[in-house]
Amino acid sequence: MSATDETPRQSLESGTTTADVVVDQFGVIAKWSAAAERCLGFTASEVEGRAACDLLAARQAARPDEPDRACRGREAPVALRCRDGSTAAFQVRICPAADHPGGWNVALTPMTEISTARAVDDAVLDALFNRSPTSLCVYDPELRLRRFNPAARGMQGVFDEDSVGRTPDEIWPDSNADAFEIDMRRVLETGVPRIEFEKRGRPPEDREHEHVFRTSIFRLEDPSGDVLGLATTAVEITEQRRAEQHIALLAQASSVIGTSLDVMETGQQLADVSVPGLADAIAVDLFAPVLAGEDPAPTSPASPPPVLTSGDLLRVGMRFACDRFDLAGSGRPGLPYPSSVASLVRTPEPRHEVTELPADDGEPLYRGTGGRRSAYSLVMPVTARGTVLGFVSFYKFGLTDPFTEFDVMTCGELVSRAALCIDNARQYTREHDTARGMQRDFAPQGVVDHAAVETAHYFAPTSSEANWFDVIPLSGARVALVLATTDEAGLRGAATVGRLGAAVHTLTHLDLSPEEVLARLDGVVKSISGFQAPDPDDHRGGAAAMDLRCVYAVYDPATGGLVMSSAGHRLPVVARPDGELYVPPAAVGPPLGTSDMRAKAEELGLEAGSTLVFSSSFSDAASPADVQERLMRTLSAAATAPLRELKEKVLDSTRAASASSASASSPSSSSSPPGSAGEVLLLARTQRLSDDNVSTWEFPADPAVVATARSLVEHQLCVWGLDAAAFTTELVVSELVTNAIRYGRGPFGLRMIRDRQVLICEVSDGSATAPHLRYARSSDEGGRGLFLIAELTDRWGTRFGTDGKTIWAEQDLAAA
Repeated sequence: MSATDETPRQSLESGTTTADVVVDQFGVIAKWSAAAERCLGFTASEVEGRAACDLLAARQAARPDEPDRACRGREAPVALRCRDGSTAAFQVRICPAADHPGGWNVALTPMTEISTARAVDDAVLDALFNRSPTSLCVYDPELRLRRFNPAARGMQGVFDEDSVGRTPDEIWPDSNADAFEIDMRRVLETGVPRIEFEKRGRPPEDREHEHVFRTSIFRLEDPSGDVLGLATTAVEITEQRRAEQHIALLAQASSVIGTSLDVMETGQQLADVSVPGLADAIAVDLFAPVLAGEDPAPTSPASPPPVLTSGDLLRVGMRFACDRFDLAGSGRPGLPYPSSVASLVRTPEPRHEVTELPADDGEPLYRGTGGRRSAYSLVMPVTARGTVLGFVSFYKFGLTDPFTEFDVMTCGELVSRAALCIDNARQYTREHDTARGMQRDFAPQGVVDHAAVETAHYFAPTSSEANWFDVIPLSGARVALVLATTDEAGLRGAATVGRLGAAVHTLTHLDLSPEEVLARLDGVVKSISGFQAPDPDDHRGGAAAMDLRCVYAVYDPATGGLVMSSAGHRLPVVARPDGELYVPPAAVGPPLGTSDMRAKAEELGLEAGSTLVFSSSFSDAASPADVQERLMRTLSAAATAPLRELKEKVLDSTRAASASSASASSPSSSSSPPGSAGEVLLLARTQRLSDDNVSTWEFPADPAVVATARSLVEHQLCVWGLDAAAFTTELVVSELVTNAIRYGRGPFGLRMIRDRQVLICEVSDGSATAPHLRYARSSDEGGRGLFLIAELTDRWGTRFGTDGKTIWAEQDLAAA
């Protein structure tokens, strides 16, 4: 502030009023401020140009109560004459004047105000050193402690009478004193305070726990600017830091635990998060049924609850903070299972205890010991939905750092979050296994070799999608090969393919063509998924709730014909007996339930010994073209190998491709187990019925040919050595031929097929009228033909073709 300012300058440090006067190099007053006029009464015109010494009163000694402070440095107490003749005492501070070269700026402060300010300073200093709750320490320039207040003495025994004259490292060696001293020297050099430095360590009176103090460092200077030393303040923030660390740990746990729906992986995630933040070691133990997706101890109302022991526990997670202990021998300590499991289940509360940790093989765990080490343990029950799923054991090695109440609270929160994730994983595992089990139940338990085809299959169900396949015998020694898959996951997907399988069997027994089977399945799937047809006025259109694909093929061993239709499913690869490979040139229709379009059927002829390879893997990572190419490469090298050997080669190729894909996407991940993608593989090698096993005749629509038909059938059965079946067969043929003549349209054909242990009689005519089984009354003269056929044969039915129908009946030759 210049001397021309009209308002007195206020000292920010003491609140005193200061008047400025400028004296030139000759001691003459050059400027006189308004504040100086108020203090002494002289106006600027009266004093400017006069010698400054004219204002001095008679020479007087320094104040008797402050003899050591008189004329100190650039400050001195003086007595000045006032305009009214009185004398006033002032504190004078002299410094060079910036706007008057060679001149001096003289600051005048009334001594009465300085005394008041000093009294305030003394009171503040007394409060800081005697009554303040904040630790205050004073160090000299050599960083040696000179003074500290009682609050510093209360820092867990860090400061005592012997601390004076010692450096921070000597006062508290078990701390980060080195870093603290570096910051102190930096403040001494620069004068820039160091705010909120964290001083941490284990104080003498609580060596079992680490304490944290928020510390600030300031440089001390005298009025002339000389450095006197340092002052430090400290406030303990141990609980705050611990709370922050635990909150951060819980936040990390929320992002890590539960990312997998695998019980084992979830248990290990809990272990990884907890060490070393909460403990030196941890063991996560769950009851064995939990890993299988079941309740730990299911009970019935009539039976008492089972008694659980540590033998019922399985370890799913474990981790050690290896930097906290010295391993010897085999190198890893064994963590015991919780004891008194039954009581822990009855009273699921945290339990503290001191335990002994042995080495796994009896080798010393710590050098100089006998292989055992005391440790604090905290056992927390893993409880979800009122059920104890297992236990988590936290350990702190050595009896130096027990678990605090805050640790127990944090561990409980962490275990509670993990318990919910483990229970979700358990329920997922149960649903996963149930879905897989349902798919296994729906799939054929063992595909029996048929006269039409020799088969081999591989089925690996999963809950991420649902797959189904079957080999269904049809009339006339034919066989239906069907595969279906859907992207619907879990139980709903398994139930969907189960309903689809039941519908396929029902439609198959109606002897419908493949394209008609898929057309009717389309309606079934729309009913299941709640499909709504698109509205012409609604541009959004309709949408199906699931994606269900199916391929349906029928093979006739008598003719070698294969009729096939596909709704969104890839077609099989055909391998000729000579090794040539091709994919049938059939059109693939839209998936079931997504459109009113009907998949068209294609027919092709197959040689005996041809191999059909159906495959289905909805979650295959590769594109359909890559899958097809991989399959073709495998078949080209072993197309004529035995079916079981060929199946293994195809599976090996699929596993190798899956492992390569997993390795490329994540080098650290292991390959999935075989079948984890829900793969279905069905191989069918075609066979032909020899001419010796098939006899065909054609007759006009004349009642007289009934006897001729019986005679021909009797002769053929004699040739086949089936005389025991002659009576029943002749009766069946008579009834079928008679019905064809009476109700059908001629001419009609008769075919006899010997298929291993089955004898098949077929009568075809040009009429599309379906016969109906009647239950004639005792007084009726007719209407018992089909009833007799149903009673005498194992199966009978009707199938329709483009030029009429065929009524067939099968007999079990083994029973005959």
